[in-house]
Amino acid sequence: MSSPSSTDVVRDAGTIERYHILLGQLGFDSGVTISGDYVSATGSALTKETLYPALHTMIREHGALGVQVRPGATSKVVPQFIRLPQVDLDSIVEFLEDDATSTDDLLRTQLERSFALDTAVPLWRVTVVKGRTVVLSFHHAIGDGQSGPALHAALLSALNRTAAAAASNIVAIAPDATLVAPVEALTNISVSPGGLVQMLQELFTPKKLRRRAWTGGRVPRTPSLAIAVRAWGLAPPQTAALLARCRARQTTLTAALHVLAVGVLARVLGAHGALRGVARIAAETPVSLRRFTGVPPVALCDQVSSVYVSPRAVPLERGAPFPWDDARAAGEVLHARVGKTRELLGMLRLLQRMGSAESYYAEKLGKPRACGLVISNLGRFPDGDAEKAGDAPWKLENVFFCQSDAVQGSAFKINVVGSPEGSTNITFAWSKDALEDSLGEELVREIKATLEALLEEPIPA
Repeated sequence: MSSPSSTDVVRDAGTIERYHILLGQLGFDSGVTISGDYVSATGSALTKETLYPALHTMIREHGALGVQVRPGATSKVVPQFIRLPQVDLDSIVEFLEDDATSTDDLLRTQLERSFALDTAVPLWRVTVVKGRTVVLSFHHAIGDGQSGPALHAALLSALNRTAAAAASNIVAIAPDATLVAPVEALTNISVSPGGLVQMLQELFTPKKLRRRAWTGGRVPRTPSLAIAVRAWGLAPPQTAALLARCRARQTTLTAALHVLAVGVLARVLGAHGALRGVARIAAETPVSLRRFTGVPPVALCDQVSSVYVSPRAVPLERGAPFPWDDARAAGEVLHARVGKTRELLGMLRLLQRMGSAESYYAEKLGKPRACGLVISNLGRFPDGDAEKAGDAPWKLENVFFCQSDAVQGSAFKINVVGSPEGSTNITFAWSKDALEDSLGEELVREIKATLEALLEEPIPA
């Protein structure tokens, strides 16, 4: 990119955006990928003539699709979002005709591709398979997990509002195109005294004194984005049945999945002798900060934090009744800790201001990872009334999402999203350095079998 003028700079990157920019620069993270099948009422396929006019509309309406990042010369220099003069759709859109490409491979392939900074190409891309399946991928700095469904909702809306026509591959970016404000501009992320003490303990307590929970294989010495992905869907009737059981037990789907996954991990890992010397599973649950910032679910932005817990590694045996009391308790813990998640960004901001963020994360190479399990549940798909209408030209179904953080992130990842047709779709993912493939495949099989068994339990009156 040429040097920007003052009008090219949209704004400085915020705290969580700087974090994701740094992870990308270190080779730790690629971003977020989300796929979906687009079904035309007339049976037509997605072509340049149908897709490009819709992408023109999307880019005009979402400033994040027309920016790049100019990183600082050092980690102390704040990166800036730069407004591109234009987007060449031919540089970011790919059409494939491979019938044999699975959802697993589509997601994996995109997650193993990083985004280059400071170029004339924006921080997102589109892959269209057989004129039906659309895979949207984007850098984490311009969008969090919830931005994935938002991006598909934007495309679906644009397709249903924009007539097919010959459209230019060049989209001019408006000079006033902007971004959603960073988290710290919309809510308080200051660190409490207790949070500051926790941060200092994390920085200066020897790792071996803190390793009391299972976290999977060590962070590799050399970063690699290699990842395994397995996609699985619960049909609308199964989804309704699962949610009914959660409501009847006064808990949430996220909490129930958390307890189920921890129980299965404990059983499988214990059988493999992988829990020697530890009695807990270090787990993470990402939470959206939009509830505090007021940003709507259909916006593209990076506003996320996490709740961290270390539940006891109690095996959930095959055929045993599901521990709903534990799920209810887990839900209460997650709910109680959501408010404090903003402080994690405050701690991260302190690291950045001290100029210690890059060394802090780079020094994780070759060391034990922080978490063994992450469950990210994006909830219901944010489609609008127009897209639900029976006469809408396009419908969207079979939405699956997955995210990277392959190097230093949790060893085993469970990503959940609601799809517009009422299904709940799950991807399981693991870093090649964090888990052996055979163990990852066994965990997937056992979690699926345990969840299917749960659906056979009666719903209490």
